[in-house]
Amino acid sequence: MQIRFSVVTSTDQDRSRIDESLPTQDFSAVYEISINAPPSSVYECLLRSDLSEVWLVRLLMSIRRGTWLKRNPGPSDLRQRLQGTGFVILADVPNEEIVVGVAGRFWRPDGGRLMELTAKDFAEFSRSGFALAALNFKLRPKSPKSTVLSTETRIKCFGPAALWKFRLYWSLVALFSGLIRKAILKGVKTNVESTFKGAS
Repeated sequence: MQIRFSVVTSTDQDRSRIDESLPTQDFSAVYEISINAPPSSVYECLLRSDLSEVWLVRLLMSIRRGTWLKRNPGPSDLRQRLQGTGFVILADVPNEEIVVGVAGRFWRPDGGRLMELTAKDFAEFSRSGFALAALNFKLRPKSPKSTVLSTETRIKCFGPAALWKFRLYWSLVALFSGLIRKAILKGVKTNVESTFKGAS
């Protein structure tokens, strides 16, 4: 099986919910992959996906944390898995798009996440010295039985100190962040295609 990724710019994308959640950004990255399954199957797989199952994600996140990231056989529902992580769901349109947000000082070893953040807090957030991150998974039907799954990450920094700290941090981790995003997309593709093929 050959896996092909495309790296696209925001202007290549149709307008999406992430534009409503974080319309302006200082840094961004977009990746996409084609999946041989309809959007409904890809969406259901996204809701069930445990990113810690992807070995490359565990490896790179473990390097960042300085401790090995173990698999977390927690709840199968995405909302339940995000509880207590600092991440919040900003938009969820079934079979179309999921947007997740977080605020913090991402350049710190622990990520400096604000653990009590809510979706309303995200929309109103502008605390100097911090940054916002929005991450989406967008599904575009390519044919009745195929989907283009894309993921975009946007970062908005508040204040000059946060901007230069994140710029330095991004210069060090952007490559690895891209590898993680690609590994996630590949993991979803593998899972959903095996499931969809078996159900066909």
